[in-house]
Formats: sequence, C-alpha cells, structure tokens
Amino acid sequence: RRSAVLLREFAQAALPQRGSLANLPTGGFDPRKHANRVEAARAELSEEAQLRGGEWVCLLPPDHPGVLEAKWCRNRFTPFLCIDPEPDPAHGALDAEEHLTAQEVPLQAVLSAMHG
Repeated sequence: RRSAVLLREFAQAALPQRGSLANLPTGGFDPRKHANRVEAARAELSEEAQLRGGEWVCLLPPDHPGVLEAKWCRNRFTPFLCIDPEPDPAHGALDAEEHLTAQEVPLQAVLSAMHG
C-alpha cells in the first residue's frame, strides 16, 4: 500500500474558515544546528512525523538555491522525498509553537487533492 504522511497543523492564516491545514513535514536549515539541508530535513521528519531512516531523494539539482516560500519573502526551501521511513522511537521534540498531528494517508488521496 502506497501512502504519505501529512501533518494537520494549526495555521493562523486559515482562520476563520479553518483552524488547521494539511502539510508535509517542513522546517528550516540553520547552519548552527545542521551540517547540510538533508540533515535538517531528517531532523524535521523525526520531530514532526516521528519517522526516521528511509531513502532520501533531493527534488532539486545540487546547485539550486531553493524554491521561494512566497513572493514577498526571501525564505527558500529544498524539497526532499523520503521513501520507506520507519517509526522513530527516539524522535525529536516539537518546538513550543508547533501544534500538529501526523496522519498516514493513501498516496492516491494526496495526488487527487494536488490535481483537483
């Protein structure tokens, strides 16, 4: 069975219609905490989805600066695909402002939602 892990997370911008959004695990790269972007991605997957391991695939070329988060800010992100992760019994802790739950959903449901 092919599936993906989505996070149901509080999103102030979604109010008043909705209090939460479904997202993929995401986080920032901090050179003081992470040796590289894949290490940052592994840490976020552990913290937010309580998963580890798997085969990691960067979805951008090595020299790409990252995709702009939004048109009005300089934040960039590098998407990764993690194939076949396993539960992380020693997962990292969520940040104090993070209120989320992870749920496994059929991959077809994710693809259908993306393509309308």
